[in-house]
Amino acid sequence: MAKERKYDKYYKTEPWGIIHPGTPADAPVYIGIGQHERVKDWEEPLIQVLRPIYRPFLMIPTPHAHAVAEILYFIGGNPMNFKEFGAEVEFTIGEGKDAEVKVITKTTWVYVPSNVPHCPLNFKRVDKPIMFGHIMFGESFDSVMIGANFTKPPDKK
Repeated sequence: MAKERKYDKYYKTEPWGIIHPGTPADAPVYIGIGQHERVKDWEEPLIQVLRPIYRPFLMIPTPHAHAVAEILYFIGGNPMNFKEFGAEVEFTIGEGKDAEVKVITKTTWVYVPSNVPHCPLNFKRVDKPIMFGHIMFGESFDSVMIGANFTKPPDKK
């Protein structure tokens, strides 16, 4: 066995995703880090997921929010041309009368501010595989969730 080197702790080779409650049993498998606990040995908190989408399905049916901002990304699945996007995705941001549904039909990044409810997330049509993922700077996915659905935190004083 080789001796561990100074920077070896910064390499993660098994970043497999964790199935969250409510995820359809036949949902595509994903890779990710920071799901239930902070990434060991990394100084900055990070939550990241990447999932292949190769068929239509309703990924997240109900709105929720996080205590930190989130960046979602929808990328064409052709590694030689990420702009080749063969899908139609419905994504809702906001709630009630302020809710807005956006139909995503090309490679797109979405910034969701902290405490802003978002979803459903529905992959309506998938003609060619795409990649979906999200990034958040928090201790873990579990630590940044606000309620089972959205429950706004008290105002900071």
